[in-house]
Amino acid sequence: MSTFVIDNVNLVLEDGIRHGAAVRVADGRIAAIGDAGSFKEDRTADGEGLFLSPGFIDVHVHGGGGADFMDADPAACRTAIGFHMLHGTTTVVPTTLCAEDEELARVFDALIAVKRSEEAKWFPRIAGVHLEGPFINPVQAGAQPPEYFKNPSPDEWNRIVDAAKGELLIWTVAPELEDADRMCRELRGSGIVFSAGHSEATFEESVRAFDAGFTMATHVYSSMSTITRVRGERVPGLLEASLLRDDVTCEMIADGRHLPEPLLKTVVRMKGTDRIVLVTDAMRGAGMPDGEYLLGSIGRGRRVLVYDGIAHTPDGASFAGSVATADRLVRVMTKVAGVPLFEAVKMITKNPAREIGLSDRRGVIKEGYDADLVLFDGDINVRSVFIGGEKTV
Repeated sequence: MSTFVIDNVNLVLEDGIRHGAAVRVADGRIAAIGDAGSFKEDRTADGEGLFLSPGFIDVHVHGGGGADFMDADPAACRTAIGFHMLHGTTTVVPTTLCAEDEELARVFDALIAVKRSEEAKWFPRIAGVHLEGPFINPVQAGAQPPEYFKNPSPDEWNRIVDAAKGELLIWTVAPELEDADRMCRELRGSGIVFSAGHSEATFEESVRAFDAGFTMATHVYSSMSTITRVRGERVPGLLEASLLRDDVTCEMIADGRHLPEPLLKTVVRMKGTDRIVLVTDAMRGAGMPDGEYLLGSIGRGRRVLVYDGIAHTPDGASFAGSVATADRLVRVMTKVAGVPLFEAVKMITKNPAREIGLSDRRGVIKEGYDADLVLFDGDINVRSVFIGGEKTV
């Protein structure tokens, strides 16, 4: 691959904005960073004074563009990740719903096929799979199909791990379930990140899980226990434990609907910008007109209604995933929550890269790192996307 330069940009770095800069790319990696006009290479792309940031990393996404990863079809997978690429996502962790083991195995196989295909270089990188369930609490089911919920046991979790063929990266589990702590202790050494979610855990159960090795909390505030009253006394839950633990990173669906402005600001105040990971939790209705869609596979998905910028269960009682995109998350955090741009970008680049073990190659603009880059304007409208130094959008 020949060398080229992205010139005349405002670089979104991990500690601030560097105005009037240029980035030299060679062999798919960032080769050098300098002032605008400092590199005189044959190929130069004019950044027009726009912002250039690391590519966005979405570690919790179910689908988009009319497709769902649960469709277990390589074409559907490409449709979903290709849609999110248009909005700046360059690395994805496709996320499943609770399902039968055989269906999950088909999903794993489809994603592996996409990841290993010749066309993979033109799509966001698939870092692994995020398994949401089946070890979750029916009281906090959200839009998950309860008929597939299970309690963890070695036979159950090992069967799923084997089917994943090394691609299982994040596992959302309700930590109060029997043997959940044991499951975490036995499997985290294999590189699986455990996230507490869809849970009715008490504060004490949550702390025990974090001590056992759970390091994340799935879509904070959504489908998790919080303060209740027991004989007049206030009893905290998973939400409070997640916010208080300095060693726990919270996923946040910052679409402006799941959490209103005061709660967005509360999480930032409690966790700081280093311990928040922005996620879309997008389903197949993302990028599509308002209407009825299926959450999950075409054959077994649950009906969801998309309107007013969000996905709802048919009775309107609950959200059902989201129709958010990565650029929307950054826009909400800067325009609504008032977070500085470089901090908002960090929540969907550096932080998720750290959580999934990619901090040595992605998530920041630094020499030697993958040239996965996003060019956008002041309103976070994506203009160009580069993956491995190749312009894909």
